[in-house]
Amino acid sequence: MTAEGAIEFEALETQAASLMRLFVEAGYERVAPAFIQPASLFLDRIGEALRARTYVFTDPDGEELCLRPDLTIPVCRIFLERPNSRAITKFCYNGPAFRVQEGRPDPLRPREFRQAGIEYFGLRSAEADLEVLKLTIEAVRKGGLRNFTIKLGHIGIFTALLNALDMPARWRQRLARSFWRPAVFASELERLSRPKKHRSSFLPSDILTCEELLNDLETRSVPFIGLRRPSEIVKRLKEKAADAEELPLSSATVGIIQDYLRITRRMPDAVDSIETLAGKAKLDISAAVAEARTLFEGLLPHAGSALLVFAADFGRHFEYYSGMVFQIEIEGAGIPGQIAGGGRYDGLVKAMSQGRRDVPAVGAAIHTERLLAAAAGKL
Repeated sequence: MTAEGAIEFEALETQAASLMRLFVEAGYERVAPAFIQPASLFLDRIGEALRARTYVFTDPDGEELCLRPDLTIPVCRIFLERPNSRAITKFCYNGPAFRVQEGRPDPLRPREFRQAGIEYFGLRSAEADLEVLKLTIEAVRKGGLRNFTIKLGHIGIFTALLNALDMPARWRQRLARSFWRPAVFASELERLSRPKKHRSSFLPSDILTCEELLNDLETRSVPFIGLRRPSEIVKRLKEKAADAEELPLSSATVGIIQDYLRITRRMPDAVDSIETLAGKAKLDISAAVAEARTLFEGLLPHAGSALLVFAADFGRHFEYYSGMVFQIEIEGAGIPGQIAGGGRYDGLVKAMSQGRRDVPAVGAAIHTERLLAAAAGKL
């Protein structure tokens, strides 16, 4: 280890001790999830964008494993291993995560990086969301960060908007799945608004042939190259065939979605804009908007000098988020300037337990190397 590396390591250790002390004093139990995790837990739930950035390998017994690309899912596993957990359980952690990085090596986007974070299980309310937000803001300030922006989004409002609009349920699901990737979302929205004859060339007989072929290959254990399993491929093909029989999304529906996603304003003005949009379109999304307003107004006194901005199209990169999402960032620094983030993920524990435990949750993670660099003015 070089002298510079040793100094940075020591600084990270000091920072970690300070952050963990803050979290523990706030009532969070420190846990240490395993580095190596079952790959299926991640590949089925983190979304396609991060599937390709996950280190996956097979052990000698044939089990598919991965290096954890994130610590939320491993912490959820620890929660599920405690069947007699209290109604409310709070965990904190500090340790490395691993992701494939494209392009030239970047010291602020390494393959191995540290995360310090908190996960709050058992309470679905603005109270829990606010606690996680406040504690994360306090943590980055404790780490030396003074000037930053808090970017907010709310998947719950977007989901409520889709549910209030007239379209097939599977189209809502598809738009929700692609929300995390703006270019893919725009393409999907445009495709669903095309006339029927331009939407799909698949016929039921074609789908049946493809399904038989894929099932045969899977039965014979023929390896697949790519991220989707045969069952996923068949499902997509069936959906495309069904799409050909649906009426396209109306221009009014497309316009409402696009107008919503263009809302980017400081708080609390953004919530007013959402209410105005919903009122003009005669859509009832009042419950989701009221929940967001309670949270955001509760956050205002704790933001201090930080700029508080709501961006309707902001969703982070993990598909398991279901409600409030946020990111603490330094303006102009790009991805390395994204210091911390998190949000609500109410369906993740239920999905991981195959429906046995339906426990709401909210959490946040801090990129500690970036926090250290930002506090030192190196970003």
